[in-house]
Amino acid sequence: MRIEQELINEIREKNDILDVVSEYVKLEKRGRNYIGLCPFHDEKTPSFSVSEDKQICHCFGCKKGGNVFQFIQEIKGISFVDAVRELGDKVDIHIEKQETAPTEGIVDDHIKMIEMHELMANNYHYILKHTEEGEAALNYLKSRGFTEELINDRKIGYAPNHSKFTHDFLEKNGYDAVLAYEAGLLSRNDETFDYFDRFRDRIIFPLLNFQGKTVGFSGRTYTDQSPKYLNSPETPIFQKRKMLYNIDRARKFIRQNDEVILLEGFMDVIKSFEADIKQVVATMGTALSREHVTMVKKLASNVTLLYDGDFAGKEAAINVGKDLLNEGLNVFVVNLPKTMDPDDYITEYGSDAFKSFVEGQKQSYVAFKAQQLYYANENNDLKHEQHIEELIHDINLIQSEFLRKKVLQQVADLYKVDVNSLKNRLSPNIVQNYTDYNNFVPEMKEKKLDKVGRAEQALLKHFMNHKQLFLEYHSRINQEDFTSLNNRVIFSRLNGYYKNNDVFNISDFSSYIEEHQIIETVMYLDSLLINDEPETEEIEDYIRIISPNEHKENSIEYLNQQLNKAMQAGDIALQRQYLEQIVQYNRNRM
Repeated sequence: MRIEQELINEIREKNDILDVVSEYVKLEKRGRNYIGLCPFHDEKTPSFSVSEDKQICHCFGCKKGGNVFQFIQEIKGISFVDAVRELGDKVDIHIEKQETAPTEGIVDDHIKMIEMHELMANNYHYILKHTEEGEAALNYLKSRGFTEELINDRKIGYAPNHSKFTHDFLEKNGYDAVLAYEAGLLSRNDETFDYFDRFRDRIIFPLLNFQGKTVGFSGRTYTDQSPKYLNSPETPIFQKRKMLYNIDRARKFIRQNDEVILLEGFMDVIKSFEADIKQVVATMGTALSREHVTMVKKLASNVTLLYDGDFAGKEAAINVGKDLLNEGLNVFVVNLPKTMDPDDYITEYGSDAFKSFVEGQKQSYVAFKAQQLYYANENNDLKHEQHIEELIHDINLIQSEFLRKKVLQQVADLYKVDVNSLKNRLSPNIVQNYTDYNNFVPEMKEKKLDKVGRAEQALLKHFMNHKQLFLEYHSRINQEDFTSLNNRVIFSRLNGYYKNNDVFNISDFSSYIEEHQIIETVMYLDSLLINDEPETEEIEDYIRIISPNEHKENSIEYLNQQLNKAMQAGDIALQRQYLEQIVQYNRNRM
């Protein structure tokens, strides 16, 4: 399938590469660029760079990179056309899909599953807002502090108390009941294989993925119906271990604050977000998974646990905090008043008070844990000794020297022991699992090039910087003159690119190239530090080296021919002259 270049350019321009990459990589500003851990290979020292000015990314380790399309291609393992289509969907530029091959059926099913969820989200929302059947659920939401703006913003809805409402609506719109069942929208009687609605007489909260697409629902009862929450089951598009509620809205605020605030439920997230605490997410009714931790680590280095104030909430904070601390994250806890959750606090004291409380009560996870352990066994010295061992281990994992010293003193004061005795039990080698963004290593470990290779690179770099130079000199060089296949391709693509563009744009130019190894070479050429305003003689020298036939009297073939003639004529002086020129020619190629 061919997509018009103008449309490709429009989609690329509307997808800022910094925003797209930040969905997958925690980036930190360094000079004009942003750096982070490469998502394409394992590393501890950042070597992945994103240029907001040039709209490109590049890893100086594995050398992968390119513009926003090539990043999505590589990170998702999809074709260029699919990457363009996916990024187009993000900015409401939709590209029609052609007839698909059988192997693409799975992808099509996933798209249809998302379409069904988007369709039902709109329908449920309409039922809540504009029908008599949804009136009781709407009144309940309003009694809980949900404004009309909030209900519209979150597209909250209501599933009617009918067993075939969703089934019939989807069928009427051309969707298959079996696929709707596999998508989690319908349930099935395993004896009669009759399909019926999964969500009935429930307030519906759409669950969105990283890209902001509806992939599941949570149905909350507003009566005494059990269970209180009924979530979508695991499906090909909805996997709880890989999803965090509100991540689609929160990620830019997470990046700005370098902090994730982790809550227990999506109702708490909605209310906290409205209270102007924007970096909030929650798991989908499941324990924090390995995938969740990886996602968090790529977005921020600080995590605050804002769990319910009851015993279960505090116990969960201790367990989750341990996993996060072991991953080298800075972990903090906000200890809510007993029996309260964020929603309760906001309802009773208001949004402003809640925001002030959260911002003023962030306590180091290890200090919080120490308090919980101590007061649970206040008069048990045996337990205290065991606690100290565990807490010393945790203190060793704190990356901040300031926090490590502060928490050590807090633990000493709490357990009424000398701080130096605790300090002596710390490991001499503090465990460092964090990412050191000060040690960005942008070295390019290229093989040593001969003079010809260096000349090819420098000339192409100048051609990329100056269209006029390319137009003036390119006719004097043959594509075959380049010794590197990658350089030949780049030279050829520049010719086509400059027919349609007056100024070189590396992100734009990358769209003309599908081969990843060529893109890697383009990224490398762009990183070369050479004189930006070359003299005419410098360009002439490069051409003389790259294309010796352009100066035939200096070519090796010409020199060898003249040497043979001098030998046949017995002219010793002329033989010596051409031998010296051949030796000099070979030296110039070194």
